Amino acid sequence: RISGNALAVRDRLKSAKITSSTASKQGGAFLCCCCCYAFTTFALNKGVGFSSNSSTTTHTSGEKQLKALWAGAYEAWIDVPESRKKVLYMKPTLNTDTNTNTRRSNSDDDAFQFPTWLQRKQVFALTGHNPRGVEVDRARNERANEKLEEKIKRLITSRGSQGKDQAMYWPSFGFSSEDDWREDGYAVAFSDVDATAESDVVRLAKEFEQGAIYKYRWINDEKRMERKTVGALMMETEETVIVEVCEKPVGVKLADVAI
Repeated sequence: RISGNALAVRDRLKSAKITSSTASKQGGAFLCCCCCYAFTTFALNKGVGFSSNSSTTTHTSGEKQLKALWAGAYEAWIDVPESRKKVLYMKPTLNTDTNTNTRRSNSDDDAFQFPTWLQRKQVFALTGHNPRGVEVDRARNERANEKLEEKIKRLITSRGSQGKDQAMYWPSFGFSSEDDWREDGYAVAFSDVDATAESDVVRLAKEFEQGAIYKYRWINDEKRMERKTVGALMMETEETVIVEVCEKPVGVKLADVAI
């Protein structure tokens, strides 16, 4: 969670010029974000904060840097059905060779795979933490996520029974490979033909005053997982990357499920 480590992140952001290439060279994780995970500290110190009298954001050049940070984020999914791993860690791939990535995704001997049923899904990730980028204490964040989970359950129930296309959710979290930031949330999977899934999740993110969400979808032609940053309260956020399953970062305590 960000609460105990925000000052360290803030100081680094003030003293460093962050660019898209910088984020990529650091393994895609100078500061990680899922569904506005990283928005809190970066926004407050770069002038990309929310307007006090509007649900829109104040647009500055800092948004380009924020987009790069979001695009470079790590994420972990917990207890994904049919996953070979208890925790599915993901990072943006720096390898843009389609053939190499195809071999990696399709190898029967490779434990680093997305469950095949995800190929029929669109997955969204969001959090209830730190509304409008304002840091709050751990207890308040946990209560917000409890309320968010109840809303997610209702959203899934509203779809009714859909067999193999049944909507589902699981815990997720974003964290920094620098071991100085962590926040938790949920990933929600819908059928890839559910036409209102994205707008419903964006509406939910706005209700919990979040800047953006992630949308994951499988690209069949390339056999790769695409991740797109989708704006909620903050609109100028769109960025798309390819992500791959990876090992848990060594020595990063905040990558642990329980902290």
